[in-house]
Amino acid sequence: MIDTRRAATFLAIALWLAAPRAEAWDEAVVLCTDYTGPGSVRSFQRSSPWSVSPDLATVGVDPVARWRDGLLWVVNRAGGGNVQVLDPADGWRTVRQFSVGAGRNPQDIAFAPDGAAYVSCYDEAVLLRVDPVTGAVLEEISTSDFADADGLPETGWMEVVGWRLHVTAQRLDRDNWYTPAGPGLLLVYDMQARAWIDADPALAGVQGIALQGANPWCQPELAPGGQLLRLGCAGWYGLADGGVEEIDLVALRSLGWLVTEAALAGDLLDFTLAGEDRAFAIVSDAAFHTAVKMWRPADGAVLATLKASDAYSYPDLAWDGRDWLYIADRTPGASGLWILAAATGSEQVAAPIPTGLAPVRLVLPRDPALTAVPAVAPRAAIALAPPCPNPANPAATLRMSGPAGGRLDLRVEDLRGRRVRGATIGLDEGGEGSFLFDGLDARGRPVASGCYLVIVEGAGSAARASLTVVR
Repeated sequence: MIDTRRAATFLAIALWLAAPRAEAWDEAVVLCTDYTGPGSVRSFQRSSPWSVSPDLATVGVDPVARWRDGLLWVVNRAGGGNVQVLDPADGWRTVRQFSVGAGRNPQDIAFAPDGAAYVSCYDEAVLLRVDPVTGAVLEEISTSDFADADGLPETGWMEVVGWRLHVTAQRLDRDNWYTPAGPGLLLVYDMQARAWIDADPALAGVQGIALQGANPWCQPELAPGGQLLRLGCAGWYGLADGGVEEIDLVALRSLGWLVTEAALAGDLLDFTLAGEDRAFAIVSDAAFHTAVKMWRPADGAVLATLKASDAYSYPDLAWDGRDWLYIADRTPGASGLWILAAATGSEQVAAPIPTGLAPVRLVLPRDPALTAVPAVAPRAAIALAPPCPNPANPAATLRMSGPAGGRLDLRVEDLRGRRVRGATIGLDEGGEGSFLFDGLDARGRPVASGCYLVIVEGAGSAARASLTVVR
């Protein structure tokens, strides 16, 4: 007997996948879950009619996700915790899935310029350096020096700028109902030197950046240019003691509040800045009723309440970088996505667009215009183009440029810093050179699948690129 409901679902997915696809920047992802069973992934168009796909993949009960190299990296935070990698170009197939260790409760994933992945952990005082291809934990980096009295710093969201990894630390007292144990921290890790950066040398030990507020709850937002990071602090729930603050990533200090919870009239749940003259936030009042507010970054003034609910309905919002604001709505029986005009806050749909399970997280590929640049990055006299193809199976061409007629030293290292292959490259009269990496080490043996760092040096500078080998 044919299961007509399943057949209809497969047909809907097939039609969605067969339809002409928009550019990657024109689609986004919504993660959905009811927190009692497996969650799902759907994609949606980022312009009218904002259509939402059928379920494309099954994920964990409490997922967050990041885009990287055309893949969706899902951190399943419950049920043991693991990282699941989905390939949209391959029918949203799970191309790999790996655990980072039982009991660690992974929270977020970020990527270094050399291709290594970093995973923050909530239930263990450790930051993990991981090979994103094999899933092997390459290094366990202690975060215990940043913990409060219960021994854990509760690290969560992360943001990469150049070779620096910024990690939020909530510092909650687990022995007292997870209340803040003081101001939150932003930890800064040098992924190239493999060491924590001391934000306050005047104090003993290595210090994180002390935040204005406590309990940094919201996903950070990097300002164009990569020198300022916006953090949302919820503070004590029920008290108007948090807000959105701005961090100077060069000076390693907080610049203070952009907007306060007192002005927003609620506990901060999420926020986004949509340019210099407007921003948006989700707040919850003392009765756990959520609302979406529009505010002005220049002076922290609240301009309007765009949406209000009589329940804990709005968990997430996102700005598309241009015209539209997307809001996830979990209202029972009427859940889905709202579309608002970012300039005015006006609703563009009469009712939320259904998403199946209730939406919990929106994931938008980053607009290249908003991509961060390193906070401190000397201009290189040489350049290294992205390896092609990447991933390689197993060969890739490495193209570089520098002084005309010069010579550059090239080496390929694994993520443990071990030299795999080396060569000296002569540049032509146009300053161009290339090297075919055939997937073999210096002894002619095939290298293992995984991520590698390509380094070229010469003319007093160096350039780097990551290369993934998949066999």
